[in-house]
Amino acid sequence: MKLFSAELSKSAETVTAKAVVMQKKGKTFSMLKYYTTDVDNIHYLSKGMPLNIGMSYFDTVEETITLPPVKDSETFRIISMNKLKENIDPAQEYLMAYKANTAQIPDSSGNLTYKVLMVPSSVLYNDSGLNDKTMQQLNMFTISDFALCALVNKYFPDKTVFHAYADETKICVTICINDYIVYTRNNPTEKGSNLLSAYYEYLNLTYMYATKNLRMKIDNIVFSGKLADMRELSTMFYEFSGVAQSTLIPMGIVENCPNDIFQEYLIPISLCYLDSAYDMTPRQIIQTQAKNFATSIVNSAALACVLVLLLMSASAVLTLYDNKSTITMQAQSLSRKIKNYLTEVSAGHEKQFDLHYYRTLEKRQQSVSRDFGLFAELLAMGDYELVNFDASKDGEKIVEIGGVLHFNKLAQMESFKDSLHYELEKIKSQGGYTLEDNTAFKTDDMTVTVKLLFKKGEAVQQQAGG
Repeated sequence: MKLFSAELSKSAETVTAKAVVMQKKGKTFSMLKYYTTDVDNIHYLSKGMPLNIGMSYFDTVEETITLPPVKDSETFRIISMNKLKENIDPAQEYLMAYKANTAQIPDSSGNLTYKVLMVPSSVLYNDSGLNDKTMQQLNMFTISDFALCALVNKYFPDKTVFHAYADETKICVTICINDYIVYTRNNPTEKGSNLLSAYYEYLNLTYMYATKNLRMKIDNIVFSGKLADMRELSTMFYEFSGVAQSTLIPMGIVENCPNDIFQEYLIPISLCYLDSAYDMTPRQIIQTQAKNFATSIVNSAALACVLVLLLMSASAVLTLYDNKSTITMQAQSLSRKIKNYLTEVSAGHEKQFDLHYYRTLEKRQQSVSRDFGLFAELLAMGDYELVNFDASKDGEKIVEIGGVLHFNKLAQMESFKDSLHYELEKIKSQGGYTLEDNTAFKTDDMTVTVKLLFKKGEAVQQQAGG
């Protein structure tokens, strides 16, 4: 499956798209193309692919409410809009996303805490610049800042993460626990300003608000986009917060993507992993997609029947004619089922129909990806052909690394050998892994064939835990 994912930014009357074409590969993606282009080109470039669109917007209505568990989205919308009526414009139409904080235990009445995020519908219909045909391709429409929680969830499970991102036009922070957004804030930046000072002040104030006013305890800080390479900012903010900092890299997230491209297109890449709970696609568009999908099924079935008739012999056609009453009854039954399906879709009873199967991206597995930092130095030592973080069928967690590395000098190969030995011992001692090492060093052609298999079963974990 191919997916076209883009972040839209509006400046004056122009809407610019940062877009990527992604190919699903198992649990991850491979980048096929990337663009920075005008929004009008999306329909042509996407060539009918499903679209994930994130819109850069600076005034999202963000509220936290407590409600009993609500499964139906329309019921939730009615109840929450009534609770939030004092905080919104009653004359305005809103797009809504919401998600329950499943990490929090329900109260004595069984109520859950929900994060509710709303933007005016004009953000999609007017500000985005998307035409009607392009809107009918929507797999997801959301606010781009929400995407910042999608990737940190893979590497910092059950942690409160302060993810800060900046590009040419804005700086934003999304604080999340797994894929639950606790708080999000963003601000445009002006060209020519002292970015180091502006970024530090913004991060400082946001961190203070989160820790003092909202009483959050931040476990990890992640810098991405333009912030990923700002060492001075990183140093200043660490001296202020004292919290460990990280940055994201493409390994394990997207293939065929250099790190500089990854940082520049981080938001459209992240949209491919974003929980569908943050989808704000209007109901009318979903209903139209369902009707179009059902109609295409009916048309395909009708065409198939015509082809069957054309291929049948004359005697078979006569037999078919003799049984016309039976066939007529079956056709009427099929017609009723189709009409009932269309009625259900129009009534909004079915949102997760087959057309949107690709929204169900696989959740993070309980795998060794949480130990990714332990392997970072080893992975940085070579351009390996195989890097696999996975778990075997019996639950034994494994990491596979392999490939042929070429060296120009013997000294370089010897240096690699020493560094490899050091990293392998570190991983075994600190991570509790056992190792099958079949690496071969060949001095005649100056190559190293790396074959490493790390295993971390339940017995090993218990031993490591003491």
